Amino acid sequence: MESDDKAPKTGSNRRTLFKLAAVSGVAAIGGSTFLAACSSDKKSAAPATSTNDRSKLSEFQAFDPAGPTGAAPDLPKSVAFFVPVANEYYKQISDNVEKACKARGLDYQMVVSDTDPIKGVDQISQALQKGVGGIIVQPDDAKGQGVVLQGAIDKGVHVIFFVTPPCTAQTMADQYALGYDQGKGAVEWINANLGGKAKVCNFTLDRIEALIPRRQGTEDALKEGGAGIELVESLELVDINQDEGFKFASTLLQKNPDINVWIGPDDTVLGVAAYLESKGKKASKDKIYCSGLNGSVAGQAAVSKGTFIRDTWAFNDPLIAYGYGQFTADWLEGKSVPQVYQVTATKLDSKAVVDAFRVATADPSKSFEDYKNGKNSAAKLWGGINFDTKDQYIRNIITGG
Repeated sequence: MESDDKAPKTGSNRRTLFKLAAVSGVAAIGGSTFLAACSSDKKSAAPATSTNDRSKLSEFQAFDPAGPTGAAPDLPKSVAFFVPVANEYYKQISDNVEKACKARGLDYQMVVSDTDPIKGVDQISQALQKGVGGIIVQPDDAKGQGVVLQGAIDKGVHVIFFVTPPCTAQTMADQYALGYDQGKGAVEWINANLGGKAKVCNFTLDRIEALIPRRQGTEDALKEGGAGIELVESLELVDINQDEGFKFASTLLQKNPDINVWIGPDDTVLGVAAYLESKGKKASKDKIYCSGLNGSVAGQAAVSKGTFIRDTWAFNDPLIAYGYGQFTADWLEGKSVPQVYQVTATKLDSKAVVDAFRVATADPSKSFEDYKNGKNSAAKLWGGINFDTKDQYIRNIITGG
C-alpha cells in the first residue's frame, strides 16, 4: 500500500539512516500503522470548477463504465508495476494484474527497485524510453517518481499511483479512519486480554505524506484506550518485509523487553512473530498481540493457524489489482476508466472469517463486472477519464469527505 514529502536525495544512504534512527529512537506518544478504507458510499457532489484541482472523494461522481470514449493512444500494449520490494503483498497484487493483462492481451512485468529510490526513478524512465502503455506505482521516492510520471501522463500513458499524485488514476483510502480502526482493535484486545495495560510498538510509513493520517488515527485510538496503554516505540519502516520485522523485534526487545503489542503491515509483523517464536514464545500461552494490515495470503494463514498474528485488516486486493489491468486495457482502447479506486478493509480475526473472505475474493474475474458497475460495497470506483481528457489528471492526494 504513497507520497514522500521527504524524498531521498542520495539513494541508500538515507535508507540506512532511517534504520538507525528507527532502532535508536523512543516515541513519547503513540503511533500505529494501518491502511483500511473510506466509508463514503453516497453519490458525490458536483466536481470542482477545475477537475484536476479536486482533492476530496466527494468531488467525484461515481464511475460510469459507459462514459465518454476518446481516441485510442498509439502506445505499446504493455503494463509495468513498479514496487520498492518484492514482498508477498506486492506479489499478490502483481499476480492479479498479470491475470487481467493476459485476459486482454497485454504484456506485463513487475519491476523491483530494492528500496533504492534512484534506481526506482531510473526504472520508470527506462520503461518510458522503451515504450509502455500503462504504469502502476507503489510510491517510494514519490517526488522523484512524480517528475517522471508527469512526463508519462503527458505522453498519454495510463498512470496508476497508490495514494499519491500525479496520476490518471489514484488508489485511496481514508487513512485516518483506517489507522483509528486498527488502533481501536488493538485497544479492544488489550482490554480483553491484558487488563487494559500494554506496551506498544507501532510501525509507520510517515515518509509517505498520504499515510501520515494513518499513524495519527492509531495514536488517537491508543490514547483513548487509557493511561495503561503506553506507546514506547513508533518506527519508520523501510523494507516492509519479514526480515526487517525480525531484526526490529530482536533489537527493540533487548531495550524494551515488555513490549507486548505490535502494529504494522503483514510482512513486518510476520517477522516479529517469527522472532517471538524463535525465542520459545507460544501464542497459546503468551499474551502478545500482533495486528497486521493488507490481508496478505501469509497474514491470513497466520490468523487461521492461531499465531501471534491475532488479526489482519484485509483489502480485496485480488479484485482491485485485476481492475488495474482491465482498466488499463480499456484506456488503451480509448474507453473511459475510473480516476479513483477507493479501498476498504475487512478485519480478519479467526479461521472462519478468513475462510469466508477467501471464498468471497477467490476469483476476481467473476466479480469484476459487478465491481465495474458499482455493485461491490467493499471497493468503489469514482470519476472518469480517457485518453482525450488526460489533461484532467489527478494532481492532489485524494482524501475522504
